Amino acid sequence: MKKLLLVAGNLASLKSTLSKRLSKDLNAVVFNKDTLKEVLGDTIGFSNREENLKLSKATFKLMKKLTHDVLDSDDLVILESNFKPHELAELFEDGKERGFLIFTLMLTGQPEVLYQRYLKRDSERHPVHRSTGLISYEVFEKSMMKYDVITYGESSMSYDTTHFDEMDYQNILISIQSFFQNQDTTGST
Repeated sequence: MKKLLLVAGNLASLKSTLSKRLSKDLNAVVFNKDTLKEVLGDTIGFSNREENLKLSKATFKLMKKLTHDVLDSDDLVILESNFKPHELAELFEDGKERGFLIFTLMLTGQPEVLYQRYLKRDSERHPVHRSTGLISYEVFEKSMMKYDVITYGESSMSYDTTHFDEMDYQNILISIQSFFQNQDTTGST
């Protein structure tokens, strides 16, 4: 069965870091939205926020297309992004039509800690991610998604990365492996 692992969550919740590590441990291709958007931004360019938003939409469509292509010959793909609810709904519908087994890992944390990570990483971020400038703590906190199974799917879990260590990573890895192994064994979707 073709499997899709979605690594979703709030800004600065370690999505990229964890998805790249999971890619190695699960022997899977990973598509990180930020990385793809950087390539598109460098190639196509952008001069304002509206063009940057178009790059974001194109990046999501590209991630979806690449997933289809890779799953034609491989069994597992990881997609990482701060997916919007409508993007998740589109991926779930697409997965249903194509018979993909989807598991969503939603990462979150205490707003104060995530905001400090967000501020710390800003100076190192690619210009394509800085078109809005730094957002205030109040805007950051309001932008945080809350976990619910309607948005993230029945086959999902939320994990708090406020104080994240190796044991936390191993718990996530084991949970994902167990889910996919159980589905392979039972053959259910």
